[in-house]
Formats: sequence, C-alpha cells, structure tokens
Amino acid sequence: MIFLVAEFRSAMADLFRTRRDFWVVAGLVLFGALVSAAELLAAQLFSIIIIPGEGPARSTNDTIWLAVAFLVVFGGLRVLNFGQSLYRVNVFEKAFQGTSASRAGESWRWATAMELTSILSMSARIVVVSAALVLLSPLFAAANALIALVVLQMFGMTLRRQLVTQQRFREQQLAKDPASSADKVRARIKAGELGALLASVGVMILMAVLIALTILGEIPAGAALVSFLAVRMIGQMYSGISTGLMRFARARVNSD
Repeated sequence: MIFLVAEFRSAMADLFRTRRDFWVVAGLVLFGALVSAAELLAAQLFSIIIIPGEGPARSTNDTIWLAVAFLVVFGGLRVLNFGQSLYRVNVFEKAFQGTSASRAGESWRWATAMELTSILSMSARIVVVSAALVLLSPLFAAANALIALVVLQMFGMTLRRQLVTQQRFREQQLAKDPASSADKVRARIKAGELGALLASVGVMILMAVLIALTILGEIPAGAALVSFLAVRMIGQMYSGISTGLMRFARARVNSD
C-alpha cells in the first residue's frame, strides 16, 4: 500500500509540474468521489421506492414523484461523468503544452495520465463508498476496511512486479531484441486479471458477511440492499484498478 502511494505521488509530480495543474487534477478525482456518494444516495432512494416503509402507506402519487426524482438523479450522474471525462482531456492538454518530449514520449505521458487519474478516481470512490457503509452498519464497514487493506497490499505487490517486467521489456527493445507482442500483452493481462480475481474473493467474503449480518437482524432490509449495491460498486472498482495498474505500469516505464 505504501508503495502504491509513493508511486502515485511520483507520477503526479512528474506529469503535473505546476501547482495549478496538480490541484485541478486532484479536484477532478474528488469530484468523481462525490459522484459515487450521489450514486449511493440514488441507491438509497431506490430502496425507499421498492421496499415498503413501516409508517403510513405511501400514495401512488408520492411513489411516482420518488421514481421521477430517482430517474433525474440517476440520469444527472451519467451526464456529470460524461462532462468530467471531457474536461479531463482539456486539463491534460494544457498541462502537457510546451513539453520537450518526442511524439512517442508525449503519447506515453497521455497514457500515464489517463490511467493514473482513472485509478485515483476509482480509489477515491472506494473511500467514499466505504465511509458511507459506516452509516449503514459499522460492523460491516469494519469488515470492508479489513478486506480493502488486504486488497491494496496485494495491488502494491502486483504493481511492483509489473514495473520490473515492463522495464525488462523496454530494455530488450532498446537492445534490439524485443519480446513478442503476445508476451507483452499476456504479461499485462495475466497480472491484471489475476489481481481482479483475487480481489473478487474479498468481495465474495464481504457478501457472505453481509448476508450473515442481515439474517441475524444486524442490518435492516433497506440498508442491506444499499450495502449490497455498494459492495458491487467496490468490486467493479477493484477490477478496474487491477487492470488499470498494469496499463499504468507499461505507460509509466515507457514515458520515462
């Protein structure tokens, strides 16, 4: 985990050398985290719509208005994600203007920046979703935090090994004895998918814990549904981070 943080800090410093660019990128990452928080709120709204409450029966008109509010929030989040992706390209364009890198070097810098910001955004989203789980069930949130620490430690080890592998491929290319394209792609995909597979084991453990706590009555039905959706979100982001780290390692080595 410490290795991941150190590598990301080094990459951020290399790519975004002015304070303004650094903070703009950090703002984009935080914005992505807030979007995830809004997605959880949308999930909570969905659970309110489909699960009857313990109070007075809800009228049909109230249910329709709740459904409309859910669809507006859900659609608005998709638009915000679209806008963030476009604005990120503009930020990179301004940050990389005037650099002395070759065309190939500039392409690798773009690839590194894209993967880095994607990984950081997903990481920030995991933090926000994990924090929201504390409000739903502190006990389940503690289990999620433990699994997250194990997964991040594994990701750090995987990234370290992949950087060594990509450096070896680059040295072979410079020595005019390049590895085959199949070997390069296989090494990256195998490492990324293996990391995603191991992370999914942690997600399965979390789901088992969630089922047990729900059966024992520790988590209400509505909170259990939202927690399940949150765990699914975390699992998808773990998978995206794992494969993204391998692409990041390749781009990072070749952009040096």
